[in-house]
Amino acid sequence: MKRLNADMFGDEQVVRSQIISSADKAREVIMLLHSYGRAVGTEAVKGLSTSERANQKLHGSVVRLIYMCGFMLQVGESVGSASLPRPVPEPVERDDATGRTFLCEPPIQLFYAGVELELAKKMEALLVRQSGPALTNAITYPAWQHIPTTYLRTQDAQVLFPNWQERQTKTVRDAGTNLVVETFKSSHSPYLSIPGEIVAAVERAVKQQVTT
Repeated sequence: MKRLNADMFGDEQVVRSQIISSADKAREVIMLLHSYGRAVGTEAVKGLSTSERANQKLHGSVVRLIYMCGFMLQVGESVGSASLPRPVPEPVERDDATGRTFLCEPPIQLFYAGVELELAKKMEALLVRQSGPALTNAITYPAWQHIPTTYLRTQDAQVLFPNWQERQTKTVRDAGTNLVVETFKSSHSPYLSIPGEIVAAVERAVKQQVTT
């Protein structure tokens, strides 16, 4: 019940606590953020960049963000506002005792196109309905302005359409951010359809961070 009524800030606090736990051990943290999780992760790293932590005389920080087929939001934007017009078909909305929730259907087509069918079915079975409030909470921190960022763009995405991804990355670059963009022939879940390519991309981002 609580999970379905959760909002984005509740999710963000859970993630943030884990980041701070690592950073407080003087570790460098790299975030790999996918889909809705990118909104959560963007908000969760507020104040945790290297320069912001150093200003507090703290060691350990978030040193790089890797956005993978997800929402690169501006301050004041939410997942819901940034994904207009809605994907086709529309998410199925339900408002009952568990709260206002959504489920994208058909999930294999939207989320797991290009994934081996048996694996796609296993992933489909793990899906739960998405809390409505989580889609309307706006972010308050433009993490990509403070932390070096890589964007992994997917050409065949059917939830976050390629033109949405291009629009978001262009807005970020137009703001003067040095954004690294890599493009892949994949749908919404490249970590399942082309895992080797995604691992290689993450390794490149890590090496780039080490050399900067």
